[in-house]
Amino acid sequence: MNKTYYEILGISTSCSVSEIKQAYREKLLTTHPDKVNNSNVQQDEISLIKEAYRTLIDSDSRINYDKSIISHSKLKGFNINGGGLDLYSLEDFDFDEDNVVWSKTCPRCQFPEGIKLSETELEQNGTGDNQGGYDIIVQCNSCSLWIQVKYYDAV
Repeated sequence: MNKTYYEILGISTSCSVSEIKQAYREKLLTTHPDKVNNSNVQQDEISLIKEAYRTLIDSDSRINYDKSIISHSKLKGFNINGGGLDLYSLEDFDFDEDNVVWSKTCPRCQFPEGIKLSETELEQNGTGDNQGGYDIIVQCNSCSLWIQVKYYDAV
């Protein structure tokens, strides 16, 4: 699961039906080939926007979709809220420009680069916090410590 339907439409998970409708219209206007002079717009992108709208506008479909997001995250081992974990900022990590990886010495076992995050992991597994930021839960490669990492779009 790369992007959620909420992310595709650019809305929060707590949005109203009218916000879904407005976001859908705006998204179509910015991507529809007849409305923009951009030949790079893919038909797949428009199909995803329509699919996201159909799912989120119907209350039963939306409830089932929300449950599937939670189930998918649990299967992958990602805790959606990270309650009770130590919180760190991605700015606390060292950045390796060559490999596009953030790393941090584990605060518990002191294993160098024990906690690592790639750009792909951040993009695919981060959970929006509805305040412009994202959270991800990550485990040390050496010990059993899990931490919550907060980061923002400018990754």
